[in-house]
Amino acid sequence: MPLINEVGKKYWKVRMLLVVITVFLWIGVGLHLFPVYWAFMTSIKTRYETYSFPPTWWPHKITFASYTILFKASSLYKIMNYPLLTYLKNTLIIVGAIMAIQIPVCALVAYALSKLHTPKWNRILFLYLVGPMLVPGVISLIPLFLLLLHFPFPTKHIPTLPFTNIFFPHIKIINTYWAVILPGCYSAFNVLLFKGFFDRIPDELINAARLDGASELGIFLRIILPISKPIFAVITYFTFSGTFNTFMWPFIVLKEKTWPLAVIMYKMQHTIFQYYTENPEIGGSMAREVGPNTLMAVSIIQSIPVFIMFIIFREQLMKGIKLRGFK
Repeated sequence: MPLINEVGKKYWKVRMLLVVITVFLWIGVGLHLFPVYWAFMTSIKTRYETYSFPPTWWPHKITFASYTILFKASSLYKIMNYPLLTYLKNTLIIVGAIMAIQIPVCALVAYALSKLHTPKWNRILFLYLVGPMLVPGVISLIPLFLLLLHFPFPTKHIPTLPFTNIFFPHIKIINTYWAVILPGCYSAFNVLLFKGFFDRIPDELINAARLDGASELGIFLRIILPISKPIFAVITYFTFSGTFNTFMWPFIVLKEKTWPLAVIMYKMQHTIFQYYTENPEIGGSMAREVGPNTLMAVSIIQSIPVFIMFIIFREQLMKGIKLRGFK
């Protein structure tokens, strides 16, 4: 339904109002796209031009040296010890594993809370499963680190068997992908979103399927899943973008060989502005091309997967954000 009907558009005041609204919206679009334009233009500039004043809107000399450097091991330049593809691979492995586990787990938990339990147990389980949202993540950093250091004992020292010096069996998960994947297997916020959507689904649909002999898993796969595409799209996109850009926990529990892109970007930013800005002669002629242009190139590369995910789910996202459910 249009904002103003065809009859209203015949009046010149209404047409002027539409022009003002259109111009205002295009200005907003330009302001949102300007950082993307500036980042790309900076990434194809030489390092010296990025420091020029006044800044140039278009590079005097277009160079893709920032992108070529990123796909080579750059230990000589004190930036990263592995090619950028290694960090991109680490990111996709972590994100793919978390999404493959977290989304089905949260969906099934929310379905059980919404359709399977009695009201009494529903309230108790709901408070228990959504309760982690009330606890700040920073509080759990040390206990979670100790838990993964010698799983399953969240203590500083590994306990021993009674009356012996033999340690209990334990596993060290730190410095592996699982140190990031396992804590991300469950999200209380996603359970809350799923449950809010499932509550709007009429119970008559599920009861009719049960009378026909369908199992609960069959009901979920054949009835709930097809009509819940909008909420799945919303949660898939936000889970991907949030996990793709996570920084603190991977920086704590992983070593550089398994770092994701967000962590290596932090190291690049620290290295570039601390070493290359103060000491432009470091590293020879190749290093003189490394600067803010390289950091912007990584930012462009990092934003591409998130943009692709948005393009894939854009239609379902528009429906899922409304979360209208059923009438």
